[in-house]
Amino acid sequence: MEKGIIRDDKGYVSTIIFNRPEKRNALDADALFLFGDTIKAIEKEKQSRVIILRGTGKKVFTSGVDLAGGKKEFKRTIEALDYSLNSMMEYPLPIIAMICGPAIGAGLDFAVISDFRISADNARFGAPLVRLGRTYYYTAIERLTRLVGLAGSKEMLLTGKLIDAARAVELGLVNRVVSLDEIESVIFDLAVELSEKTAPMAVKVTKYTIRKLFETTSINSELGNDLHKLVEEINKSEDAGEGINAMLEKRKPVFKGR
Repeated sequence: MEKGIIRDDKGYVSTIIFNRPEKRNALDADALFLFGDTIKAIEKEKQSRVIILRGTGKKVFTSGVDLAGGKKEFKRTIEALDYSLNSMMEYPLPIIAMICGPAIGAGLDFAVISDFRISADNARFGAPLVRLGRTYYYTAIERLTRLVGLAGSKEMLLTGKLIDAARAVELGLVNRVVSLDEIESVIFDLAVELSEKTAPMAVKVTKYTIRKLFETTSINSELGNDLHKLVEEINKSEDAGEGINAMLEKRKPVFKGR
């Protein structure tokens, strides 16, 4: 069986490919841990200067986390997601997200954490968790809101609707929208420019400075604990269970507000 994560190196550029096409590139715990390990390996080797994230093919970036393992695998999957997100946030050099098709849930967060987001015109973005009786984790909400503002984050998160590439560029969610045919060349040209025409130590310090000034969380520990408990409560509610069951059973959920 093909690995859920594939790494491809060309010069100073490493491409990480979400490779679960049969699952619309949704990542289970094993794939998420491998994703995080791959980023850490790239950093440790100190050969690459840019990472490109993409989905296999051009139909889906990633549809997020694969919850098909049910309750038995849920805790491990969330631990793996946290590990992969932290690996991305700690990577000191540029990450470019090449977004073709849907970037949903964790896929949206992967895009938001990336330093550059180039979208094909078939891309769609969203975190439709309210339609599953759940809520986006508060740190992901903060990251999205810092990027697109209050109006944009409310539009996406309170409705649970997906937005298209044109709306994404209006909100500032993506840097640029290009055709599906040209996206690979546009992305690789940017990666080569970043890796060959800029000094890696200067880029590293600049990225670190931007993160400390504008991206580091301002939530204090007391508020963070309160939000964590609230999110956990909602995501363990009867409605949350109904939402997941309905998704797995391919039916409309019946929410009861409890």
